Formats: sequence, structure tokens, C-alpha cells
Amino acid sequence: MKLITIILTLLFSVTSAQNKPVILPFSLENNSVYLYCKVNTTDSIKFLFDTGANGSVININAKKKVPLNIDGKSENKGSNGVNMVDYSSHNTVQFGSIQKNDIQFALIPYGSADFDGVFGTDLMKGKIIEIDYHKNEIRFYEENDRSIDLIGYEKVKLHMIDNYPTVESSMIVDGKEYSGFFGLDSGADDVLTIASPFAKKNTLVKAMKTIGKATARGSDGSVYEMPVVLSPAVKFAQKYLYNLPITLSGSTEGIDSTEKMAGFFGNQFLKRFNTVIDFKNGFIYFKLNKNLYSEFN
Repeated sequence: MKLITIILTLLFSVTSAQNKPVILPFSLENNSVYLYCKVNTTDSIKFLFDTGANGSVININAKKKVPLNIDGKSENKGSNGVNMVDYSSHNTVQFGSIQKNDIQFALIPYGSADFDGVFGTDLMKGKIIEIDYHKNEIRFYEENDRSIDLIGYEKVKLHMIDNYPTVESSMIVDGKEYSGFFGLDSGADDVLTIASPFAKKNTLVKAMKTIGKATARGSDGSVYEMPVVLSPAVKFAQKYLYNLPITLSGSTEGIDSTEKMAGFFGNQFLKRFNTVIDFKNGFIYFKLNKNLYSEFN
């Protein structure tokens, strides 16, 4: 009996160690999430955590900080257009104790942006990811880990549309519900951008009050203006949020011109929810947090 007790204790210890997530602290700056990684042999590279990017990026301005071997070109689909950019393959990225090999970086100019690169979903997949805005931590769990505390979370089906994470959501205007698939773009610092076909089809510029204009810069380098309207209510993860300033895209190119999605939630909206992303099983979990009543800019 004593031997059995010892064996069970050891098994419990091993299981507990396996269930321990990799924890990375992050900073929340102007609604965006930033964390630090090691790229090849260079440490402390500042990345924008971006669920709206299916590939990772190095800011061209950081090339001296992160020496890369440029070995090809690829198409970059920005929010308002498409352009060709250089890329570097066969790179190594390390965050915490996790190391990802053979990573391809697109090289994109971000002007005066204060970050070195973009941490895309290619680096996120293979783990269950918890974004905790109370502790400013991102936790990376193994895909088969069942120790994650999901009490208080709303479980939502995660749909991948053209490799873009989306959920079903809707806007309510004068009692009418406008529903569709909405992308989750933690790399955008706005509230919600409505894709141009959805905005045009539903004549949303007339349905809601215009309160201003917004200027946006896409990763393709384009700069464009959009009307800002006041959305009376948005239904998201079985919760209702009211009086949101949202932008209506008029794009004819790029991701904002897609007919497959109604729009894209930016991190000024998403930061109000702690989030658990399970890419493998196709679910995402949301729980309201301390940012719920922070002002919309």
C-alpha cells in the first residue's frame, strides 16, 4: 500500500507539471496588446499580439535590430488593399519556454509605430490561449489541457473564414437586427469596422447617426477615411453593449471589402472581455472584465 501511495503521488505531480501553462506578461497600450519575444538570436523584440493576422510580421524599421535573410516575396492583404512585400523564412521565435521553428516573416513598413513586429495566429495555433486583462497575462496551454478555469465564461463557436477567426454577432438598430460573421482583430485599436459590402447592402450610413470621420492606415500602406456612426446596440457572446462608435468601410480592395464577413471587432472592443481561444476544437470563450466601462474613443 505504501508503494501504491508513492506511485500515485508521483503521477499526480507529473500531471500537475504538464498542466502548467506558459505565462507571458503583456502591456496594454492605446488599446493594443504587446509582448516580448526572442527572434533567432535577438532578444526583447516587441510584438503586437494580432488575432487578425494569419502570418507574422517584422516591421521594416526593426530590420537592424533583427537581422533577417530576405529570400522571397509574398502578397500582403491589408484592410484597404493588396501589395507585394519581402519575406524571410526559416526563422525561430521563442516566447517563454515555447519555441516555434521555420517561421516566415513578412516585412511591412509601419511608419512611426512603436513595435518591432506582429505576432500572428501562425504563432498562436497549437496552443489554447487565455488573455487575462485583470493580470495583464497571456497564458499558453497545451491543446489537451482540461485544467483551464472557464467558470463565468460564455462559450461561442469559433469560425475560421479564409483563416480569419470569426464569431456570429449582430447590431440592433431601431429594433432591426443586422447579423453576420464578425472577425476578431486584436491588432486593430478601433471598436468595430463594418465591411463595405455589408454596410452598403444594409444602407447602414442612413440607419445610424453619423458622429464623425476616422482616418485609418492599412498594412498595405494605404490611408483612407471612413464615416463614424453611433451603433445603438451590439449583441456579442450573449451580452449587449450600447452606444458604440463604429466605422463604415468603403473599401473596394483588401480585407474590408470582403463579402464573407460583416465586419471586424478591434481591440478597443475586445479588451472588455477576458478570452480563451481554442483553435483546435473550434471554440472561443468570453467573460466581461474590468475594462467594460472604459470609454470608447
